[in-house]
Amino acid sequence: MPAAAPAADRLRDRTILLVDDEEANLDLLDALLTAEGYTALVRTSDAREVTALVARHAPDLILLDLHMPHRHGLEVLGELRETTTPGDYRPVLVLTADATWEAKERALALGARDFVTKPFDATEVLLRVGNLLETRVLHDDQRAARERAEAAEARAALLAEWSRLLASSLDPSTSFAHLPRLVVPRWATGCVVRLGDAVIAEARTGDPTRLPEAMHVVAIASEGETVGDIVVEHAHGETIDGALFAELAARAGQAAEHARLFAAAERATQERERLLAVVAHDLRNPLGVVGMYAEMLASMQPEDADEYTSAALATIRDGATTMQRLVEDLLDVSALREGALRIHRTEQRVGAPMEEAERMLRPLAAARAIALGFLAEGDSAQRSAPIDGARLVQVLSNLVGNALKFTPERGVVEVRYTASDETLEVWVSDTGPGIAAEDLPHLFTAFWQREPKDRRGVGLGLWIARAIVEAHGGRLQVQSHHGHGTTFHFSLPFSAPTRRWED
Repeated sequence: MPAAAPAADRLRDRTILLVDDEEANLDLLDALLTAEGYTALVRTSDAREVTALVARHAPDLILLDLHMPHRHGLEVLGELRETTTPGDYRPVLVLTADATWEAKERALALGARDFVTKPFDATEVLLRVGNLLETRVLHDDQRAARERAEAAEARAALLAEWSRLLASSLDPSTSFAHLPRLVVPRWATGCVVRLGDAVIAEARTGDPTRLPEAMHVVAIASEGETVGDIVVEHAHGETIDGALFAELAARAGQAAEHARLFAAAERATQERERLLAVVAHDLRNPLGVVGMYAEMLASMQPEDADEYTSAALATIRDGATTMQRLVEDLLDVSALREGALRIHRTEQRVGAPMEEAERMLRPLAAARAIALGFLAEGDSAQRSAPIDGARLVQVLSNLVGNALKFTPERGVVEVRYTASDETLEVWVSDTGPGIAAEDLPHLFTAFWQREPKDRRGVGLGLWIARAIVEAHGGRLQVQSHHGHGTTFHFSLPFSAPTRRWED
């Protein structure tokens, strides 16, 4: 019961328009409603004033007589129905001495919500008034809730689109330029976005030369510093959603900060790669010397040389070879980043680079007790085609070397290839543990390793292999199921033009 009082108070504040050509009837209704607590009463004895009074006072309920001079109540009902906004609910209670069924049916057909005949019972009229006003209040509440839901949905859609646009470019001047068209005219009559003192974009409704009546300025801040602002233009009396524009500005500030951090990371990456390229270039010759002398000393050892010396020389030689391979990878990274990787195709037998790769990799497979096989389909090995043999050997070395690294002892690594008149297709399969689904998207990322503590490489082999294949105009793909091995497949089209590879 306590909740009924506030609801009743809401009804008492509602505006009621009284229309009757008899002043005595208006006095009676006025007194009756005032005694019940209704405070917003508007009255007229001239039916010709109804339209203007409705426009001025927007009544929540109209009490209307039918038989009046100048305009009949049914004519007033028809005009009210035409001027009422679709979907709106403004009830009309007809109070008339005409008790015929025809009058009631015509009134209800024209939009009246209830019908009471004169002389009326005061209690009945108050009950009808209360019921109609309560329905009006419920309708208003429902409409307000719907409008709030629609506004919230539009607000969420705006923020989502703004976030998408901010994420689409790391250049703030590019992404910020989209904001005015998003907020005008739904959220403002005009919008100007500035970065520093420069206007990035602007949009307005109406006359573009007319000065705005009011402005709302929101700063775009990044790391505590103002980098720009959003100027919202609106007419006097309009309500600006300040919280919405504050959120738009906050997301713009975050995007500006992300762009700054990305630019800093790019500069750091470029500096790192420049340093790696310099170091790798300077290490190439000394490592070559170490490897050459280790090989020479090993060949000079007598047959009865002690085991320790032979093992030491082998370790030096293998270490130098590993470091040379790493240096070459780092130099390739530098060349790829700068677009300097060159593909030199020459007409040669397809099987030649395959045999060279097998000769290089077989000792590594034997040392790990892994069966390695190179299988050519049909006469593919004997076919002649324009290929870059050295780069093909490099791709195979990276793919097969990676497979040997993760395949357990007594496992199998197989290279199968087929050559047509247009393309060389190669599959490298292993019986290793496979690759987890969450790791697959990262395989071809530079410097990425499945286990951060794995020191068997630096995570460049697959990245370089993909770059070489794509520079040929081909494509490198992987299929793997955790626990069931992995297969890498690449194709090299013979007629495709070589192109600069982009990460």
